[in-house]
Amino acid sequence: MAGQAKWYERCLDACATEAMACRDALGLPQQCGVQKLHLETDCLELVQLWEKREEQRSAIYPVLMEIKDLSLVFFDFLFTFASRNCNKVAHVLTRQVTSIETSGVWHETPDCVRVLLESECNPGHI
Repeated sequence: MAGQAKWYERCLDACATEAMACRDALGLPQQCGVQKLHLETDCLELVQLWEKREEQRSAIYPVLMEIKDLSLVFFDFLFTFASRNCNKVAHVLTRQVTSIETSGVWHETPDCVRVLLESECNPGHI
């Protein structure tokens, strides 16, 4: 349906940055009318913190609570781990933004990920 990427100028660490990116990513599916959302990240630590968010007080706890609040608009919401091998499209799109071009939103498949999407949708055919 759509995709987006955002540049984060100052990052605490990879997990905190991924948490902020996941939080910020929830706006676009809501704008597109998505009712069921499966949010994936390749940061296992973040998913583990998410699963135990009520039992711990990590440095990213406030961001986890924002994700929780934002997720309530969806009829169904899953937040899971996916290995980096399963997340190639996200990494290619992320490389499309820089400190100069700080965000990108795509409502059509950009050429930079077309082949990857085709191979994911038709494994073994490309």
